[in-house]
Amino acid sequence: MFLTEPILAILGLGIFLIGTVVGSFLNVCIYRIPWQKSVIWPSSRCPRCWSAIAARDNIPILSWIALRGECRHCGLPISPRYPLVEALVGLLFLGAYLVDVIDGPRGAWGHVPAFQLVAVAYHAMFLALLVAATFIDYDVMMIPDQITVTGMVLGVALGTIWPAVRPEPAAAGTHLQGFWVGLAGLLVGAGLVQAVRWIAGFLLRREAMGFGDVTLLGMIGAFLGWQAAVLTFFLAPFFGLAHAAWTMMAYWKKRLSGAQLSSADREIPFGPYLSMAAASLLFLWPWLWPGWARGLFGTLFVIFWWMLGVQVNLPN
Repeated sequence: MFLTEPILAILGLGIFLIGTVVGSFLNVCIYRIPWQKSVIWPSSRCPRCWSAIAARDNIPILSWIALRGECRHCGLPISPRYPLVEALVGLLFLGAYLVDVIDGPRGAWGHVPAFQLVAVAYHAMFLALLVAATFIDYDVMMIPDQITVTGMVLGVALGTIWPAVRPEPAAAGTHLQGFWVGLAGLLVGAGLVQAVRWIAGFLLRREAMGFGDVTLLGMIGAFLGWQAAVLTFFLAPFFGLAHAAWTMMAYWKKRLSGAQLSSADREIPFGPYLSMAAASLLFLWPWLWPGWARGLFGTLFVIFWWMLGVQVNLPN
């Protein structure tokens, strides 16, 4: 597929706009799914005056600006989170486009392989699921199976249909290999969190992580492969350091003041930071894997077999 620079720019703008529309739909999902409501029916309405949101008032980002963040009929303030989520998803989709197409390999005479657009769609779907999981976990401290189990099925299925769509080294050459790579990523990701849940639960005598984190990392592994799932798990706590520090300060402030405490004062959602780590790895993987991660996993591979008494030499 031959695309000139102006066409590439227009296509990038189109992908950003599609992302904002998807973000608008995700706002509905984030609000309704935790309450077991349909995301299709009824149409969006103002929670105070119950007026239906007209099409002109449902344009991503622009409608919120035009309405000055208020309901047209009763003046109820509309949270700025709605346009921010729409903009966030648009930028994430654009980021996937920049990594997969703009910085991706080109054929002769600057041809862009059509498969790269498939990769954009695959990664955009993955990012949309991460956004939904993130905000739902922030709101209600749980991640619904409708997000993660659906994501696990999609990650395995789409990676089977397009076996080369996952990033190196999870890219496969055949449909059957694509299926096994996705299944391995799912099992390693979910198994890693479940093992930590068991160990921490035994030591702390209470649940340390929610099961939604298990299925979320399983979804990440299904989309990106088990290597990215392992790195996601160990990088996620660094993304949550600021939140953890803030929570601890608030906890000790309440404790020192004699205020009543609850278990929620000591808990933070882990799902958002798994999602942030996974999204960061997705964008940085073309540079991280050849520059650092491949050597890291190679070293760990040798150490693992050395501990079992087997000497393994990595190829140069």
